[in-house]
Amino acid sequence: MDQALTRRNLGFVVAGAAAVGTAGAAALAGAADMDGDWFATIKAQHQELDRLLGAVKAAGSHSARVQAFKTFSIYLAAHSLAEEVSVYPALAITGSEPQSKQLYGEQDDAKVLVARIDDALAMHQDAGVPAMLDKLGEALHAHVAEEEGTDFPALQAREDAMMNAKLTTDFKAAFRRAAS
Repeated sequence: MDQALTRRNLGFVVAGAAAVGTAGAAALAGAADMDGDWFATIKAQHQELDRLLGAVKAAGSHSARVQAFKTFSIYLAAHSLAEEVSVYPALAITGSEPQSKQLYGEQDDAKVLVARIDDALAMHQDAGVPAMLDKLGEALHAHVAEEEGTDFPALQAREDAMMNAKLTTDFKAAFRRAAS
């Protein structure tokens, strides 16, 4: 039952993301710093996600909140996918499989919460949205603290220049594909 609910909710997110259109999503692809290495790019994207979530919270009307949330959710989905196909596997391969699995799990939890928020907004049930946005923000901040504080610096230090360059290429390519 939970899987069916999750798939249904994720379907709403996909449908909502499609409503933003490919032009809006393509604009997001260049919104974060794409000039640095993989870790600098991820940190810049984390800052952008925080800014986008703030815009959702600050939206003055239902329609503005829906639009801001769509922008945020597309960016979050692209960022998450890029981490999941490039950085998390590198963590697992280099001996940090428990951390990799934990980060995957946290992103899965965030996706379900994003779907719940999307559902509430679609049904004009705005009363519960601020609390869910706060919960999502707290989860994202904790997730980012793990990544930026320990997991990613350790990965970057473990890898040689060639592997760090590969991670940079892979992460940026995955993000661009997902955001366009």
